[in-house]
Amino acid sequence: MSAVLSPRPITSRIEVHPLTGVLGAAITGVDLRQQLDDELWSQIHQAFLQHQVIYFPDQALTPEQHIAFSRRFGPVEPVPLLKPVDGYPELQMIRREATETGRVIGENWHTDSTFLERPPAAVVMRAVEVPPFGGDTGFLSMYTAYETLSPTMRDMIDGLGVVHSATRIFGSLYQAQNRRFAGTSARAMSVEDGDREVVHPMVVTHPGTGRKLLYVNQVYAQRIDGMTEAESLPLLKFLYEHASRFDFTCRVRWKNNQVLIWDNLCTMHRAVPDYAGQLRYLTRTTIGGERPRR
Repeated sequence: MSAVLSPRPITSRIEVHPLTGVLGAAITGVDLRQQLDDELWSQIHQAFLQHQVIYFPDQALTPEQHIAFSRRFGPVEPVPLLKPVDGYPELQMIRREATETGRVIGENWHTDSTFLERPPAAVVMRAVEVPPFGGDTGFLSMYTAYETLSPTMRDMIDGLGVVHSATRIFGSLYQAQNRRFAGTSARAMSVEDGDREVVHPMVVTHPGTGRKLLYVNQVYAQRIDGMTEAESLPLLKFLYEHASRFDFTCRVRWKNNQVLIWDNLCTMHRAVPDYAGQLRYLTRTTIGGERPRR
């Protein structure tokens, strides 16, 4: 009778260093400038699904290499709000000059572009030139936000929909959008596009993990579908405050040539505007997503 051999465990070729017990991890032991074989890519992708936000220090990618690595996550589909890098329409910029004043774009907790029918699945961002201190990005887990609600609350919200639009960003609720965006890395958008509405489920199932997550954010969510804004406000306000609990978050400090990927479905993020008088320049690709589903 021949012996039954157990499969040998696959030794990880990357080192994963979690940032917190909820989300976020730094990954070392890989050079993203090189072509990734399937085994190495699988280990990176598994770390991404598990930790929701991952970053790689010291990756001096060219624009072409940045785009090529991004395509491993899915199709690169630029978002309409951001200006492209010259010569690279798939690569967009997040740039704030040292002389700029006023509010920083993205300084409130949000999920990118949920006013679209198919919001982005992920973002791959590289730090080109960042301040020696300040300018961090905070992330929070919407898995954890959902899973820590009471069973009664989860049952109540599982079947609800939420109306999303960009009306507060560049629609009729922000008629001064040209003055706000002038001289920044954001495009001027039409009021009609800003006011266009789409309904997404309040609770979404992640296609890559099967986990449920809370899908609301105060930048783009307008009201619960079928309710007035006044009727919606108490529940949405509670969910925003619940989701942004400090213990659901991690904070990433940027260094030049750092490459970071966040899952745009199961996380929210916000810029920390504490670097006045300093240049902050990052480039990003956006990975196209599916329509969120229950």
